[in-house]
Amino acid sequence: MSSPFASRPSRDQIPHGEVIGRYRNHTAATEAVQYLASKDFEVSKLTIVGTDLRLVEPVYGILTWARAALRGSIGGAWLGMIVVLVLSLVGGGAFDTGMLVAGLLLGTGLGMAWGVAAKALFRRRGQLMSQPQIIASGFEVICPPDLVPQAQSLLQNRPD
Repeated sequence: MSSPFASRPSRDQIPHGEVIGRYRNHTAATEAVQYLASKDFEVSKLTIVGTDLRLVEPVYGILTWARAALRGSIGGAWLGMIVVLVLSLVGGGAFDTGMLVAGLLLGTGLGMAWGVAAKALFRRRGQLMSQPQIIASGFEVICPPDLVPQAQSLLQNRPD
């Protein structure tokens, strides 16, 4: 096994080498690399590369004024509670539930106002609530040319 501090190629470079395995999901590619590691193969030289990338954006709904206010108020309530807890710890004063309630109410009100203001400011950007994800439809394990024969022979003997 090599040192975990061994030099690695820069993150913004496409890895060079030969494909020693193609897999349908990341788990299968990781299992192949773990198998090689169990056979004392120098896995720090390997790279798992996602192929055929697609941008998938599931839509969860429309951002209405009520949703903007609700989301803002929830975030504000958390922030208000955290601020009160930090101030009570740092200030050395006794913890008071009245302060906590005041922080929650103030945070809720300010968060609600912020949520509505943000919706008004960014109205032109679209009102869809979605979460874009980049998904690979396949994965390849890439190996330096000098280690390919060893890696391929180990993977051929791998039990399924």
